[in-house]
Parts: sequence; C-alpha cells; structure tokens
Amino acid sequence: MSLAFLTLILALQLAGEILHLALGVPVPGPVIGMGLLFVGLLVKGGVPRSLETTAFGILENLSLLFVPAGVGVMLY
Repeated sequence: MSLAFLTLILALQLAGEILHLALGVPVPGPVIGMGLLFVGLLVKGGVPRSLETTAFGILENLSLLFVPAGVGVMLY
C-alpha cells in the first residue's frame, strides 16, 4: 500500500469536508472528496497501479472499521 496515495485519498476527503463547510452544500464532505478524486482520475486518464493497490488494501480491511461501531451499538 502506497503511503503517498493513502495521503492523497485522505487529503481529498479533507478538501471535500472543507468545501462542504465553506459552501454549505447539502452533500457530505467525503462524497465531495470522492468526486474530486473521480475528476482527477478522469483528467489523468486512468487509475495508477499504486492507487489501485492502495484502494484494494483499504477494502480488504474495511470490515475492521465496523467493529467499534458494532460494539457501540450493542453497548447502548
């Protein structure tokens, strides 16, 4: 997993959140960030191999992110 592309994904999510707060649009910041990533990939002309590897690495461990939320729901 490439640290540079992981940083890019998180930076675009942060940029989306900043745009959401600054413009007051009714779209969540991470969705705006995903749109920014999509536009960037369209301009570039494809998905770099390292970004693809990073995305698959995140998706493989996605279920771990639901554990704290599930425990919180069960406790309350």
